[in-house]
Amino acid sequence: MTDIGEIDKVITVFISYSWDNEEHKVWVLHLADMLTDNRIHVFLDRYDLKAGKSMTHFMEKSVNQADKVLLIMTPNYKDKADNRLGGVGYEYSMITQEFYEKQENDKFIPIRRNGKFDECAPKFLKSFISHDMTKDLTFDNDFEALLRIIYDEPEIKRPPLGKKPSFISKSSIKTSISLIDDSANLVKCNMKTFAKWTIDFQLTSLIDQNKSSLFRQISSNIIINKEKGTLPYILHNNNKVSHQPHIIYEIPLHNYDAYNHLMHEKLSIEDGLVHYEFSEYGDQDIWLLFILQPFSTIFYLILILNLVHKQLSRAIDFSIDISFISDRESLLYKNYSPFEYSSIYSLQSMSIPDNKAKISLEFSEITKDSVFKAMEKLHSIFCAKNQKSQHPYISLDRQHFDKMTDEFFK
Repeated sequence: MTDIGEIDKVITVFISYSWDNEEHKVWVLHLADMLTDNRIHVFLDRYDLKAGKSMTHFMEKSVNQADKVLLIMTPNYKDKADNRLGGVGYEYSMITQEFYEKQENDKFIPIRRNGKFDECAPKFLKSFISHDMTKDLTFDNDFEALLRIIYDEPEIKRPPLGKKPSFISKSSIKTSISLIDDSANLVKCNMKTFAKWTIDFQLTSLIDQNKSSLFRQISSNIIINKEKGTLPYILHNNNKVSHQPHIIYEIPLHNYDAYNHLMHEKLSIEDGLVHYEFSEYGDQDIWLLFILQPFSTIFYLILILNLVHKQLSRAIDFSIDISFISDRESLLYKNYSPFEYSSIYSLQSMSIPDNKAKISLEFSEITKDSVFKAMEKLHSIFCAKNQKSQHPYISLDRQHFDKMTDEFFK
């Protein structure tokens, strides 16, 4: 018999069985051979017991020192175990004693070879789940399943624990009243149509940051290349107009590159919330100019918030609720987009259905891929007027996008 001490990092298995007949003995020997072929050291009487060896010593040492004990259950095995007859009865006594002393449920593996469970399982094993190896036709599959049990490599593994969900009460969800009075602006600028974006950054992972702390974090991370104009102009210090009750940035009513279009922007920083509004006014029946300008603000605020989370060593968890409404048809005009497109179905047929839209973006990480997908999702509010079209509506140019974001993800 091989000394256990000579075996290095190899699982050891003892097979307890009854000598029912020659066919059964051959099956058990074949099982032992197969286990050995799969790097498992098997203690088996037909391997280890020779003339001059002690049977009781072999059984005691095998049961006590084996990592696993396979109990090959048949009606004859049950009879010998329950009545403490022969070698099986002796082994069974040691097995029950060790179980009650150590409570090692996973050491003993009942294997049903012949008969139904009640017919072959000894009384002590009635509460155990057995491994079925009664069918020779499925031996290969059953043997692989047995190997998984022995090696503790289940086919279905428990997934790793995720993060604890954020339980936010309705009272803690921040909402803001409208910052821009569109009715008053229409009268002031003598325009007849308007379009408006309302954007809320619900900062779950920064919910404990009051407005002053959040303002400091955001303003200290406005390190995006100002010389190249990549920072949304709304966040420039000269646009800050209020500290109480909220910190507010404002770009007052103004026109830009077009005498018949005016814009008004406001952004507020509140406890756990960044609220942004962009309104545009005109005298035309179709919007063609600045409808995409807020996308730039959303894009760079995401990148700034990424830096804030890194500095605070926070896991990222925030959402962006975006709504759009207009009283005229709103067409995509790509010249004022911060992004380049690899494909666009048709400029004159890309519009926002019903002149209104709502969309939410959720972030648990900020990477090039997650931001790119978010920006593509944002563009999905534009649809082709030709409903039968099978062409993709808008695809962003990934190469240009990566070039834009390289400096932020280095």
